[in-house]
Amino acid sequence: MARIPEHLGSLTLSRQLGVGRHCQVWEAVDSNSGQRVVAKIVVPEKAKDSGQRRLLRHELAVARRLDHPAIIRVDRYSEAGGLPHLVMELYPHANLKKQILSGVDEIAPRLHRIVTQVAWALDHMHGRGWVHRDVKPDNVLASVEGEVKLIDLAIAARQSGLIRRLLGGKGQAQGSPSYIAPEQIRGLPVDPRSDIYALGCTLFELLAGHPPFTASTTEELLSKHLSAPPPAVENFNGNATAGVSRLIRQMLAKKPADRPPSMKAVVQQVGAIKFLNRQA
Repeated sequence: MARIPEHLGSLTLSRQLGVGRHCQVWEAVDSNSGQRVVAKIVVPEKAKDSGQRRLLRHELAVARRLDHPAIIRVDRYSEAGGLPHLVMELYPHANLKKQILSGVDEIAPRLHRIVTQVAWALDHMHGRGWVHRDVKPDNVLASVEGEVKLIDLAIAARQSGLIRRLLGGKGQAQGSPSYIAPEQIRGLPVDPRSDIYALGCTLFELLAGHPPFTASTTEELLSKHLSAPPPAVENFNGNATAGVSRLIRQMLAKKPADRPPSMKAVVQQVGAIKFLNRQA
């Protein structure tokens, strides 16, 4: 993979924060403002890919329609040295996927606050007419106090499904296989209940240390989302309460109509139950 230059327009890259197939994420200093920021940069091999430019511009367009303290702020789209990139706020905390590697007991004291804040952030998106479609531990940054930032709006879709057809094509599943709702797998229009399913998968993982469904192939994994009953979270975390187990099962219902009707309803249920019988 070709190396991204240290200087990119007004940005001086200082530390790599993440890497994917198509983009790298770097901490940088913006000489125009003097501020530390984050740059999401298309890798050189994909720099001329119009689809990657379209995704970045779409992510910026979605972010500009949102205004919530638990959703990352995206400042601008730019190109320098032939590399398209986004510049966004820096929130210097690890994502939940990395934090799970240290053990779910480390997250337990903050779990209620984290889930509540993510749910309110998603409720804000839904209220503005958007569905995130890629809710997962990797896309939630969380501080030691439990403050969060929801990130990666690249495949967010209008609830009407119009953006789905523009970005993914009719009938093409969009989302991460371990967290994707059955209706997304089928390429059907999405609504807030699709994010509720993904948040249920995320809550399961925050308690169990792994997603509810695992498999050796993507096809088998997607088949489990479509037809396999979700496992009981208490089988993997004996400290999990019956209340949180019931909530997860409802959030992971195969039919959207059987899930909580909104993120507000999820927040209400979260507020009414304990997740753990005792704190670690």
